[in-house]
Amino acid sequence: MKRIVSLSLMVMCLCNGRNATAGVDPSGTRIPALGKEQWRNDLHFFAREMPRRHMNLFHSMSREEFERAVRELEEAIPSLEDHQIVVRLQQIAARVGDGHTGVHVPSWFQLYPLVLHWFGGELRVTAATKEYERALGARIVGIGDLPIAEVEVRIRSCFPSAEAENEWYALSTSPAFINRPEVLHALGVVADPAQARFTFEDDQGDKFTLELKPIAMPPVVRGNVAIPGMLPVAAPPLFRQKPAERFWFDVLPDSTVYVSWRGYDGLGDQARKLFRFLDSHPVKRVVIDLRQNGGGDFNVGRKHVIRPIRQRAALNQKGRLFVIVGRRTYSAALANAVDFRKDTNAILVGEPIGERPNSFSENDELTLPNSRLVVSYSTRYYKFVDEDVPAVLPDVRIDPNWLDWRAGRDPVMDWILQQ
Repeated sequence: MKRIVSLSLMVMCLCNGRNATAGVDPSGTRIPALGKEQWRNDLHFFAREMPRRHMNLFHSMSREEFERAVRELEEAIPSLEDHQIVVRLQQIAARVGDGHTGVHVPSWFQLYPLVLHWFGGELRVTAATKEYERALGARIVGIGDLPIAEVEVRIRSCFPSAEAENEWYALSTSPAFINRPEVLHALGVVADPAQARFTFEDDQGDKFTLELKPIAMPPVVRGNVAIPGMLPVAAPPLFRQKPAERFWFDVLPDSTVYVSWRGYDGLGDQARKLFRFLDSHPVKRVVIDLRQNGGGDFNVGRKHVIRPIRQRAALNQKGRLFVIVGRRTYSAALANAVDFRKDTNAILVGEPIGERPNSFSENDELTLPNSRLVVSYSTRYYKFVDEDVPAVLPDVRIDPNWLDWRAGRDPVMDWILQQ
């Protein structure tokens, strides 16, 4: 199962131009210069190919609704800027109603230099560049003239609803859209994507505003990007360290083996190293962290991780094996989390998983001929749990909270290490 990268991991290289005017972005990608007729041709291609390629494009929206939305966009194209057309396409794809279907954010979109995270109903700044250091730790209460609640309502039109996926999917996805100036402008949140007024409130209750300007992003390495000069709220706990590594493990002082499993590339070799270590050293417990795993091939996970654990009776015991899940556990990682529950004695700890367990997925992609926009679509339907529920719930639920995040603590690992 592939993960659609235009959602909570939207970290592509960006340029300074707000429209798709001719040029080259910092990664060397050429930015297309499109006429309105070219956009119409791309829209026609989108409208023709999506019903043909998606397993069931009309599982949530009707064909009539889809065709009406396409027709309305075609009529509006002469009055829209390029980035507004892109966002309208994202809104149409969002109404399909599954997280593996959507329009990727193009490389020429920009980004505000903040990292955002939802803590319950509060959207906090967890990292910022030096220029906006005052925003560190503050919660966003408004953008432009709109309160953050209204901004969030508009933002959620760009990806599948919480009803189609689940609330934790929405919490994971919306910060990546809120941070995009072109998206905010297209939704009528800001008047000018080149500069936007953000209103913050600090922990003392004092409100202040900052005028934010977007930045060009550095190249992406393995799905991660380090913005130069980015300051975090606190030193990162274990699960946010080594962000470029897909699979790594460490031994804690009490002989707990902590395993960060973020991806599937090279999993076989990495997993064999892990099990060689586990077979030759005394271990108190094993913790497998799937909180930042956005997907891959769940059969690879079954072969190289689930099955070897099942074969080790000393390890596969209640109270010795823990699996951490959360809002960014997605696609193949969701499937493997369910495997842990069904096929091992693992205890699942953390947040509910950010994807509906029975849903359309296994995405493929098409590229629009003129704009080169990448569109993802689902090709299969998976049913991973017997009951049709909105989310896989952990055995022990521990939601992230601002006080722990600010202090650099991980309450999930704290709870596990106390067992």
